[in-house]
Amino acid sequence: MLKRDWCAWGLFASAILLGAGCHKESAPEAQGPVAAASAPAVPGAATPGATGHAAIEGRVKLNGTPPEMPMTKRDADPFCAKTPMKDEEVVVGPGNGLANVVVRVTAGANGHYDPPATPASLDQSACMYRPRVQAIVAGQQLSIRNGDQTLHNVHGYKGPSTLFNQAEIPGLPAMAKRVGEAGDVLKFKCDVHPWMTGYVLVNSNPFFAVTGNDGWFRIGNLPPGTYTLTAWHERYGTKTAQVTVAEGKPAEVSFAYDAK
Repeated sequence: MLKRDWCAWGLFASAILLGAGCHKESAPEAQGPVAAASAPAVPGAATPGATGHAAIEGRVKLNGTPPEMPMTKRDADPFCAKTPMKDEEVVVGPGNGLANVVVRVTAGANGHYDPPATPASLDQSACMYRPRVQAIVAGQQLSIRNGDQTLHNVHGYKGPSTLFNQAEIPGLPAMAKRVGEAGDVLKFKCDVHPWMTGYVLVNSNPFFAVTGNDGWFRIGNLPPGTYTLTAWHERYGTKTAQVTVAEGKPAEVSFAYDAK
């Protein structure tokens, strides 16, 4: 790579880093360990959330003709231009299965669920965010890594508000972020490559799944009960369903969006 290109990147990265200082990152405090069952009750302490062996499974479909996704305009960066790709806002597979739909329990899973100790991963790979869509438990750490040999930055949003804006120079360690609260839909962009988009939905419990190209999903480890299930897609929005699950046989739920 030419020396002057790295100098230009360095100036851009400095500008991004200076701009990042103008925004205050919102990071919820880490949750402490749940008290053991034998310990005396503490007034106001959260009740541990229950898990079980019941499951919900189903499929998300797109009715009608899927919209044609354009090619991303990446010629300005020679590294990105090596891998032509289409926009991934709408990805439809066999039988009109709709990919990148987060299906999650939004009501009925009572109690407090500690976030996993393992961070969720958000990678910048081939000048795209991978995965494009995912869900995490509130308080879970997010590890964001630049796996490309080109400059990226990570611009995180909650609605129109900036959460943070930070350069990601090739070869540096992943950045660790703990952002968002239960119910938030976080959006990630790269200001260097504006087609790069990723979403992280923050849930209050671990009962969620993301559909693949076939549109199928499965949510396991549920205790028997009645739940509100919410499907979310970046273009087509949300749909909800009520479902009652019992031990021994998965409850089946399907969602359908109309193409537009």
